[in-house]
Amino acid sequence: MRRPLARRAAVRAGALVALAGCLLGCAQQPDLTLHPDRPAVTYRPLTHPFRDARLAVDPDSEAARYERANGADWLQPIAGQPQARWINSPQDLDTLPELLQAAGAQGALPVLVAYWIPDRGCSHHKQGAPSAAAYRDWIGSMIRRLGSTRAVVVLEPDALSADCFDAGRARLMAETVRRLETAGQSVYIDAGHAAWKSTGDTAERLLAAGIADAEGFAVNVSNRQTTAASVAWGRELSDLVGHRPFVVDVSRNGIGPPPDRKDSDEEWCNPAHQALGAPPTTSPGLPGVDALLWIKRPGESDGKCGGETSYFFSARQAQLLIENSPHVIRAARQQAAAATAPPSDGRP
Repeated sequence: MRRPLARRAAVRAGALVALAGCLLGCAQQPDLTLHPDRPAVTYRPLTHPFRDARLAVDPDSEAARYERANGADWLQPIAGQPQARWINSPQDLDTLPELLQAAGAQGALPVLVAYWIPDRGCSHHKQGAPSAAAYRDWIGSMIRRLGSTRAVVVLEPDALSADCFDAGRARLMAETVRRLETAGQSVYIDAGHAAWKSTGDTAERLLAAGIADAEGFAVNVSNRQTTAASVAWGRELSDLVGHRPFVVDVSRNGIGPPPDRKDSDEEWCNPAHQALGAPPTTSPGLPGVDALLWIKRPGESDGKCGGETSYFFSARQAQLLIENSPHVIRAARQQAAAATAPPSDGRP
C-alpha cells in the first residue's frame, strides 16, 4: 500500500534531518578501531604557554654560528627565526644557561626538545641514557637548570611511535611528564606524524605515556608532511585524548614530503625535495593548534646520506631549504642560490 502524500513527505523530511545530522556529527568521527571505548581520564588543566608569547631566537644555533663565522648573510631566513634547542645528552644541559639568558633578554619563550630516552634508536646500542635511573637523574638536572624559567619541552621525538615502545617506556615517559609539569614546564609529547601510526594506536600510547598530565602533543617533528595533513591528523588524535591541543613542526614541510620510493627508504634522509615551511608562530589561527614551530633545526643533516657525512649542520642542506621555499621572498632565495656552500658538512 502506498503511503499518503503528507506521510511520505514527513518521512523524507525526517531522513534529510538524519542525514544532515550525520554529515555534521559523523564526518569528523575519529579512528576508534584500536580504541573503541574512551576511558574515564582526568586531565590536568591547561596553562596555554603560547598564548600572547614571543618565541625565543637562539643566537647560538648552528645556522647563526655559521652565518657569523662565514659572513653568510644568505642564511638569515634560517638563522633569524626561532628554533627549538635539542637537549640530547648531559653535556647539552651545560648550554642551557646561555639560552635561558638570551630568551630572558628577548622577553621570549624558549622551546626545548628532550631527547635522551634509553634505547633511543630501538637498537640496544648506546643511544640515549644508559638506564632509566640515569634518565631520571638527567631530567632532574634539567628541571634544576630551568629553575623558575618557564619553557616548552617537546618530549622524546619518535619514542612513542617506535617499535620498541612498551609499558616500561610508557611509565618512564608518564613520570617525566608529571615531574616537568609539576616544576612549571609545559610538556608536549611527540606523537609521530600523519603518515606513521593510526590515531587510534597513537591515542592509546599517548594515554599510557602521560598525556593526561601534559599540555598537549607534537606532530610532524623532523618530518615533512604538509601542515594541512598534520593538522587534520592532529585534530582526529586530539578528539581521542581529551581534546588536548598540539603543535606542528613546519620547519621543513614547505613543499610537502618527497615522493615515496618503493625501492628505497632514503626519501626521508636529506632528500632534494624539501623546503622551509611557514615561519614559526604562536598565533596560527587553526583551532586546536597551539603553535607552528621549527622543532627540527633547518640545515641539520638527517644522517650520512644524500651527500652528507654527519648529523651536523650542513650549509648545503640549508641552501636547498631556502632556495626551494615558497615562504621565503624571491630576493632571499636568489641570494642563497648564488652563495657557495662548502663541499662537506660539519660543525660550524
